[in-house]
Formats: sequence, structure tokens, C-alpha cells
Amino acid sequence: MRYAPGMVDRDPHLDAWAIEQVQQTQARSEHKTWGLGLPDDEPWPGAGAVSIEAEDNRQGKRALFLTARPVRLGQVELIAELTTQAAGKDRKHRKLVNLTASPDALRDFARMLLEAADEGDRNRPRPKSVR
Repeated sequence: MRYAPGMVDRDPHLDAWAIEQVQQTQARSEHKTWGLGLPDDEPWPGAGAVSIEAEDNRQGKRALFLTARPVRLGQVELIAELTTQAAGKDRKHRKLVNLTASPDALRDFARMLLEAADEGDRNRPRPKSVR
């Protein structure tokens, strides 16, 4: 998917507003990645996981745990766990899904993720030179 022209143009006022929102909501995000395998063994080829967590004082906590490992018949097993907890609430909501995907589907998804990451880097606020 391509963005419409002008959708991500630099706008210093919009950038300042976005930075203010992040500061006001005390937003944070972190991630971890690792290989999958048996406890005392090397990771299996092509098997890995990523955990992405985000939290702020408006939406609460959100976490995505995604694993991928090759399985029989040329498929890849994906297990996705999404956990949310609303701000100020004690109870968490958890959803777990297990599915298989073709290698082609994962390659297409990986390309889209890489493009999104590249666009995110391009849209990162840059310090202005002082004259």
C-alpha cells in the first residue's frame, strides 16, 4: 500500500503536536526479539519471536507476542498473543491465535513491515540546525 501524496509531509506544527501528545500521555514502547529452540540447545533455523509492548496513561498497556517457526509441508506456524489492560483497570484481556501461513505470505508481510519501518525512520523528527 502506498500513502497518498502529502500524507507524511513534514509539518513542524503537526510534529510539535505529536511530540506533546507523547509527553502528555507518558507513552513508552519497547521490544525484544529472540530465537526459539530447546532450553539447552541452539535456536531452530528460521524460528523466532518478537515481543512489542506499549503503554500510556490514556490507553493503558498493550503487548503483542508473535512467534514464527517452520512446520511440515512447507508452512510456517504463527502464534500471536495480544494482551491489553485499560488505563486504571486491574483486569487484563488476552487473545491468543494459532495459524499457519505460506512462506510467500510471510515474505509479502515482511516486505510491508520493512517499508513501514523505513517510512517511520524517514518521518522521525530531525534536530534543526542552530544559526
